[in-house]
Amino acid sequence: MDYQQLLALFKETHRELQQRAARSVDTSLVIRNWLFGWYIVEFEQGGSDRAEYGANLLKKIAAQLKIKGCSERSLALCCKFYLTYSGILQALPAKSSGGGIGLQEIRQAQSVTSCDFIANAPQTLRLLFATLAGSFSLGWTHYVALLTISNADERRFYEIEARENSWGAR
Repeated sequence: MDYQQLLALFKETHRELQQRAARSVDTSLVIRNWLFGWYIVEFEQGGSDRAEYGANLLKKIAAQLKIKGCSERSLALCCKFYLTYSGILQALPAKSSGGGIGLQEIRQAQSVTSCDFIANAPQTLRLLFATLAGSFSLGWTHYVALLTISNADERRFYEIEARENSWGAR
């Protein structure tokens, strides 16, 4: 190997790992937004005393969270994203990861008291994250664009095409 090849190796390694890091961050953002949507929908549907929040809930959460990317509009997109892709856990196999809490328990929690279940079992959040990481194949910008398509079959078609053909989000 000569010096130029060494430099090329450095550059290629850097480029590849930089792309992987960016993809990892984007995947984490997609999962976070799905979970945020889940939490909000669950909270809104969790009881009559919460029903009065309705219109102001997203505004209140956004104001108190003070997390970049969690505006009222962004949280509304998270809810829409969750509602559009709420069946994602049902599409996954129910195998458990080594004797701990498995997908069956998460699915059960999703339909009953999801937020409480996760809040009381931090390992569940880690398992859920690992499970969801393999379920979302596109970046957040892609999903935001897909959310504008109301027909589920058409949306699924574009999702598959974007993944299979490495389409950009714009």
